[in-house]
Amino acid sequence: MLSEYAKIHIALGILKGVAEREGKRHLMDQHTTFSMHNLLESEIIPSLETELDYDPTPQYLWDDHGGEPPMTLDEMHSKAHQQHIEAHS
Repeated sequence: MLSEYAKIHIALGILKGVAEREGKRHLMDQHTTFSMHNLLESEIIPSLETELDYDPTPQYLWDDHGGEPPMTLDEMHSKAHQQHIEAHS
């Protein structure tokens, strides 16, 4: 039995296939309307991809530029002590 998540992933693959096939057809030979094809490519498929690729990992565990790295108490104490020495020298 497939999970609901897996079913949505399969549906995304089907929608991508539809959009790709429709994009190759001449406008007069397309099976969907122009607006439906545009909606699939510009909103539905990107939105589903974003949701399916969601990573719940907190930013500080993977972001080397924006988040602060975790510090041990010893590292925090050493840094504070060094700042204190620099401020009073």
